[in-house]
Amino acid sequence: MNKKIIGSFLASVMIASTTTISAFGAMGSGTVVIGTKAFDLTYANDPANLKEINSAIVDGGMVYVKDFNGKWINNINGLAAEISSIPAVIYKNATQKISFDAADLDAKVTTTINSAAQILAATQAVVKAEVSKLQADVDAANASVIALANAEQSKIRADLLSRLNLIKVANTTTPTTPTTPTTPTTPTTTVDVTAPILNTVSLTIGQPVLATKDASGNFTVSLAAAKATDMFTTLKLNTSEKSTAKITCLGRTKTFTINDAGDVTVPVADLLGSYAPSTGGISVGVLKSYLTLMSGKVTINATLTDAAGNESTKTITITSN
Repeated sequence: MNKKIIGSFLASVMIASTTTISAFGAMGSGTVVIGTKAFDLTYANDPANLKEINSAIVDGGMVYVKDFNGKWINNINGLAAEISSIPAVIYKNATQKISFDAADLDAKVTTTINSAAQILAATQAVVKAEVSKLQADVDAANASVIALANAEQSKIRADLLSRLNLIKVANTTTPTTPTTPTTPTTPTTTVDVTAPILNTVSLTIGQPVLATKDASGNFTVSLAAAKATDMFTTLKLNTSEKSTAKITCLGRTKTFTINDAGDVTVPVADLLGSYAPSTGGISVGVLKSYLTLMSGKVTINATLTDAAGNESTKTITITSN
């Protein structure tokens, strides 16, 4: 495809920033078709997807745009195109990949791209099984991991399955009634000397973004893949037991209660204080501008304390790159 056609295509895909799509039957108004691939305009106009769009252009094929009257236009000559000329395509937007038959008919949802929540749930289930070593938790975690079935999740799925295979399930025995009287024994008291463990950390930036845990148990999360307009609204921690979390960030300290499931969600307004412009959170673009003044990162200290007074402190580092 020559430069003139590419330029014409880029002009066409900028005609709008939003589009609609019906679940079944036809592609939505504003769709652009490039060869055997189709894209929602918001997706096509996102700079983060520029490499993928350029690759589709280079692969070649006819380019069509569906206008907001639902009519297909040949992008090369600007004339109306017969619907029968539209090939079978794989349509893509920010959350879905959908297969359409030729002539813009018979849509079938084939995969959900936004799988961060699935990955987070499966990871938390594996961590729970690693801590409890109970067969029921191992079985539940295995089911969550097996559900990570698409190609983007394959490496994470394999890593989580490897971790499950290393778990040595604790043996359980059923108490039996003694056949002869026994001498009562003095009950023993178990003292809790184990500090709480910070299992996982995730940021809600439109969707859950899982932080990476290092060998020391500290966490790092990058904003590099997030769009400037995405809103960072909450920080979620999952721990090994019910406890309290004393969170210190930018000189501000606040204590939160972690529930029986080991979860706590911290609103960004409580985390960043006056740095967050509203209770609704802070945009990634604004946060990155702050981070530029802080050597590109901000560090959060999380001190966990259980009912027995056992304490552990870990760091959570948010970086702009």
